[in-house]
Amino acid sequence: MSLTTVHRTVQDCALQLLEYVASRTGLTEAVRKLQLARQFAASDDELKQLQLKWLPGGLQEWLLEKAIQVFGEPTWKYQDSLPPLPVPPLKNTLDKYLESVKPFVTAEEYKQTEAVVREFEEGVGQSLHQQLLERAKVKRNWIEEWWLDLVYLRSRHSLPLTSNIAGFIPTTDHMWPSGVEPEDQVPLYLWVSMHLWKLLRKEQIPVDKAVLTGQPFCMDQFRNMLSAHRIPGVTMDKIVSHFRTESEGPSPTHITVLCKGRVFKMECVDQEGEPLTPAELKLQLQMLKQQCENMSEGPHISALTAGNRTEWAKTREKMVEMDPVNAHNLSVIEKSIVVVAFDDAMPKDGGEALYQALVGSSRNRWFDHFNTGVVFKSGLYASNFEHSPADGMVAVYWGYFLFAQLQRIGPIQKAQVPARPVPEPEELVFTIDDEIRDAIVHTEETFIKQASDMELICPSFTDYGKKFIRSFQLHPDSYMQTALQLAYFRLHGKPAPTYESATLRQYYHGRTETVRSCTMEVVNWCKAMLDNTVPVEEKKELMMVALKKHLQIMDEAKSMLGCDRHLFGLQVLAQGAGIPLPSIFTDAAYTKSGGGGNFVLSTSLLGYTPCPGATSPMVHHGYGIFYNIQSDRIMYTISAWKSCKETSAEEMSASIQQSLRDMRQLLIMS
Repeated sequence: MSLTTVHRTVQDCALQLLEYVASRTGLTEAVRKLQLARQFAASDDELKQLQLKWLPGGLQEWLLEKAIQVFGEPTWKYQDSLPPLPVPPLKNTLDKYLESVKPFVTAEEYKQTEAVVREFEEGVGQSLHQQLLERAKVKRNWIEEWWLDLVYLRSRHSLPLTSNIAGFIPTTDHMWPSGVEPEDQVPLYLWVSMHLWKLLRKEQIPVDKAVLTGQPFCMDQFRNMLSAHRIPGVTMDKIVSHFRTESEGPSPTHITVLCKGRVFKMECVDQEGEPLTPAELKLQLQMLKQQCENMSEGPHISALTAGNRTEWAKTREKMVEMDPVNAHNLSVIEKSIVVVAFDDAMPKDGGEALYQALVGSSRNRWFDHFNTGVVFKSGLYASNFEHSPADGMVAVYWGYFLFAQLQRIGPIQKAQVPARPVPEPEELVFTIDDEIRDAIVHTEETFIKQASDMELICPSFTDYGKKFIRSFQLHPDSYMQTALQLAYFRLHGKPAPTYESATLRQYYHGRTETVRSCTMEVVNWCKAMLDNTVPVEEKKELMMVALKKHLQIMDEAKSMLGCDRHLFGLQVLAQGAGIPLPSIFTDAAYTKSGGGGNFVLSTSLLGYTPCPGATSPMVHHGYGIFYNIQSDRIMYTISAWKSCKETSAEEMSASIQQSLRDMRQLLIMS
């Protein structure tokens, strides 16, 4: 054995011993909490509370960096040890499914559905379930490829109108003192984004863990936070991810900027691998905008990403064949860390900014890229996220990271000027012909017509928030889900099949399971709430039963004991085998209860942050509802289609606020 090998072995053993001691003494968890505090503390005062007052600031920073290097857990440390995604027992899934359809069928219809389900359970369901078990033996996540391909990549519909999501970064007065122009804000947004890039490169984003158990969560989706892109295909799209950690090798160091219909490549990292300073980024953006002012409007190539996927794929293929420069330019965009789009719209608040970011324009959004940050002329900032490579929690993390960091850094001072030359932005000029120009015009006209049908609002309920709800030992998410059920029931006179996302990230490459939060328990409560003959105490008891039921089905869904993902897998196997589709999937109750993507309420909790998000409804007669539960308020967005006479975002919002007030009265009166 060589001396070098011995040295490495001793070094590895020493590091393993340090890791063991750190984990056993709680030092690893303490460092993790410090990392989170550095990323999400909203003020310098919060950080100072964690500092050792007897140590100089510079020494503290040095010690913390060393502690993170030695004792911090790398972002993807636990990937190899995460448990595989389990296949739930068939009977459990079918019993859950039967329970979930009850609110939407009559007693006679339920008997028919129960007979169909039991026939499936005793017949073809057994063999399909066995095939799924066999698949799970060789794949750590048996649903991963199916879910990505069939739910996302095979869809031919416009991304922003069906699956993309939008997020808004709220600004506060102390973030931007009076006199700070948008051109001084944008470089800071970009610089903070590059700081996150650097942390990911160094694998210094702390591992997410379950609050109660400390169980590590899968961090795989964080690899797609940067330099991830969806490339259109004639029959199916594909995802490419170019991000690499420092230990894996070089990673893209540029962004793409969309401005006045033109596309630019902008390098954001210096020769030492450090992000450029805010002042340097500002100078680059000034050069870029100056170029745009001296030229005519560009061709708005990005509009093509808003259209039908097959049409965009064919146009893209033609562009690539037409000129190798086009292929190079598209590759540059695909590898971008993020895309930044300058927009002339003037949204006044978060709701308007979310609408604009999601469907307000196709002329300067690259909807295929995971993250297109939209900089509005009014100074507001929002993002459009392509949903297929990662779930909403990655977008929420991104938004809250930017929000928290921006609380602590001041604006660029007028006296700040770069001390070194900066790379000049490079325009990516495409070769196009009249056919491609016509495709751009056609795509934009079609998108505008469809997008104008969307209604999207972002109100806040300010009577109370998380603090009040918690004071009664109630879970805020269950509380809000119950309020949504009452709001819909009151407005429409019937229950709504409801989708709520539950995380499966405790499993390898886990994404989401569906919580079917419209239960018989909540329907019974809704009926009681609208019946003046029911005593207040009984209404409260029924509400508590409904809240408890939601907690139960959420916990079950997180443990892969829901029903939708298992049924999805069984359906995929049946279709792949070429056998007649089992009756369980053609039975009316399957669609009525939301199966097959027919949930009338498509909902998700975006956490307890002030950063809202938005998405489109899952069905034409439905609502898309995202919500944030803060200490003193509940913020939510509602989307609906104007052409549907059954739905109204404004009326649904009023019903939500009334429901929340009614629930408060139940709690304080009894």
